[in-house]
Amino acid sequence: MKQILLATCITLAFAFGLASLWLIVTALWLKGSLPVLSGEIQVQGSDAPIRIVRDIDGIPHIYAKSRDDALFGLGFVHGQDRLWQMDFQRRTVQGRLSEIAGSTTLVADIYLRTLGLYRAAQQSLQHLSPQALRAFEHYAAGVNAARPKNGKPLPPEFFMLGVNPEPWTAEDSIAVLKGIAVQLSANAFQEIFRLQLLKVLSAEKAAAFNPPLPPEVIEAYRRYAPKDPAKFAAAVDALSELAPVLETSGASNNWVVGGAQTSSGKPMLANDPHLPLTVPAFWYLAHLQWPGGEAIGGTVPGIPAIVAGRTAKVAWGLTTTGADTQDLFWEKVDPDNANYYLTPGGSKPFEIRLETIRVRFGAAKTIRIRSTRHGPVLPTDEPRLQALVPEGFALALSWPALDADDRTGEAALRIFTAQAADRTTIERAFEPYRAPIQSFVYAGGDGHIGLILPGKIPLRNVQNRIAGLLPGDGPDPKYDWQGYIPDSDRPMWTGGAQDTFITANNNVVPPGYKPMIARDFDHEHRARRIKALLNNPGKPHTVTSFKSIQLDNGEQFAMDVLPLMLVQTKPVGLQERHAITLLRAWDMHMNPRRSEPLIFAAWTRAFAKALYADELGELFERVWTDRPDFITSVLNGTPQAAAFCDNILTAGTNEDCSVILNKSLTEALAYLTDHYGNSMTAWRWGEAHQATFSHTPFGFIPVLGQIFGLREAVGGGNAVIQRAAYRFSNREPFAAVHGSGYRAIYDLGAPDTSIFMISTGQSGNLYSPFYADLAPRWARGEYLTMTTNTEDIKRRTMATLELIPEIRTIPDSHPDRK
Repeated sequence: MKQILLATCITLAFAFGLASLWLIVTALWLKGSLPVLSGEIQVQGSDAPIRIVRDIDGIPHIYAKSRDDALFGLGFVHGQDRLWQMDFQRRTVQGRLSEIAGSTTLVADIYLRTLGLYRAAQQSLQHLSPQALRAFEHYAAGVNAARPKNGKPLPPEFFMLGVNPEPWTAEDSIAVLKGIAVQLSANAFQEIFRLQLLKVLSAEKAAAFNPPLPPEVIEAYRRYAPKDPAKFAAAVDALSELAPVLETSGASNNWVVGGAQTSSGKPMLANDPHLPLTVPAFWYLAHLQWPGGEAIGGTVPGIPAIVAGRTAKVAWGLTTTGADTQDLFWEKVDPDNANYYLTPGGSKPFEIRLETIRVRFGAAKTIRIRSTRHGPVLPTDEPRLQALVPEGFALALSWPALDADDRTGEAALRIFTAQAADRTTIERAFEPYRAPIQSFVYAGGDGHIGLILPGKIPLRNVQNRIAGLLPGDGPDPKYDWQGYIPDSDRPMWTGGAQDTFITANNNVVPPGYKPMIARDFDHEHRARRIKALLNNPGKPHTVTSFKSIQLDNGEQFAMDVLPLMLVQTKPVGLQERHAITLLRAWDMHMNPRRSEPLIFAAWTRAFAKALYADELGELFERVWTDRPDFITSVLNGTPQAAAFCDNILTAGTNEDCSVILNKSLTEALAYLTDHYGNSMTAWRWGEAHQATFSHTPFGFIPVLGQIFGLREAVGGGNAVIQRAAYRFSNREPFAAVHGSGYRAIYDLGAPDTSIFMISTGQSGNLYSPFYADLAPRWARGEYLTMTTNTEDIKRRTMATLELIPEIRTIPDSHPDRK
């Protein structure tokens, strides 16, 4: 027996040794996936040599003989540093995640195949001008030229998942743009959310919880909505399963001031778009230069453009507007023929196509996709979505991003080559733009500043009482769009030296503006705070003052509600009294080194749960956030909002807000004590509120999530200019999961003093020194100088790579030889 045991141990030790050796050898081999940064490389697709200078932060400065070759160079560095990220984005839009992830992503694939985003991208390509198409093709050629050769491995994710990426194409770049449009356009899911609320709340409470929802809208909707309560409830539940498929959220800040308010005498602009915190970052920094043109700023891997940045003469930044550009329609299936649906002109056939989704470790899935005159019908033939709509109905989506003639990609090219900021130039740059609707602020060295909301915003019939807040009645023509807002009514406002424009996902439309852009926007907290800090008479703004505003930790929500909370709270225990004492003295800044921000966040978390968990039931976990406008209404005593303070599960007891404020404070302090110890003054916001950068897809896998992911203690919060948003229902309820992946400040009076920063690093390769090097600097509020000055770049140069076009050998028999 001992001999058998000894032999077994030796065998296991040998096997373990071999496995360890294999892991070590594989790890060393994968390190070879790091790109070549110095020397010369022969490439196919460029028209002339291209020089790529990498500085010590990994930022490429690309020098080319033409704009198209500069975009070839941009494609090349994107391919070198972010190939996995690009390939995953492409697969997502194509609805092909199940090919690598198996059945867990089948719902997402079905949804995206149904939308037909990639088909729409292919159609859009046919509408680009020849010049724009050439630019997209040059970029694609650059991406493909960067692919490792001579047996070098691809980045680790490809090896670990057994994936071999296909060549990049021009339509892939259009598809990435459309994927972003999905992420930043969530009106359809807002309609679904309102349906969910109406299932569990009275109309009055639903309107108070998630305004606007006027009584006349609900009355009009109930005249044609599906009538079977049980089937309709199942439909709403199934619809809600689609909402988490994609991260349909976005928040951002930007502002611009005229030259009379700055030290340089020229306009200044600041921008920090907010998106889910990921590694690698959504953004990538780059500088392009070609004869007659130059641009520097934030790029998005997969897109041939400087998306947010500056030239020597113009700067621009963007935030999500929240414009209502998506409508759902209840289509009525013809009772005599299930392949037809009812329209104002009678019964019409659904457009039907079949698509097959390959599923790793499983059987392929063929899906039947239907479309109506309004757009694609959301899917019903996947087992988890069979209850999507009641029997006899289909739910169709209208959205301009699905239009075949979408030329947003061409607008991206025009924006970063604009030579002035006058109205005519800006209008021409954005003329092809369609989706997603963004609030662009812009500034020029010529003194012009402005705000424009480019894209196609639907015009709705004045008889349409629903106005995009709930699904429309498909057969009734009064719910059909009446086209788009015409150019003559384009939402655009221009200004000069004394003017200021601020956008923070709030309502930027002046009172009385027609036609309607949207009826629900993000809360005003960040916009109010920016406005207050910009209003500093007698002190001209500089890059430094803009930086202090962009990094401001003042919690406007706390400034609004904490005094109301304190007035209505009567602490009885020693710990509660200590917490109230700290909060009374708190400056209401979300400082990572203080305990008060954590106490406030935990208290509002417990208070929110006490307010509406009883009313919402199973829906609660999905919407458990601070909901600042709602909570402010509750604490101000607005009747329908304050009614939530009474717990509907405690019959015969009528609780008021003071009662649940006291209870929730006690519960919050108990939670914090359990997680952070007994010493309240030792609690730190930064310990609980760590920026959590999740890797796709390894962020969801134990061990790999820790290896590929990043964490940094940060300040900020949900209603803070330095937004680092947390979600109460998460396993780590105060971890920052959404924030400013790109920060930039532009001074048109001294462009080379402009500054920028991204949240992780330039590279998406785990082995690269540029994978995570910027994360701690981002967390500390540091910036990089956005210089295009040759001497400055030379002093910071780390490596230089020359791309040399391959010389084609033409056979003697070829026509080009004659």
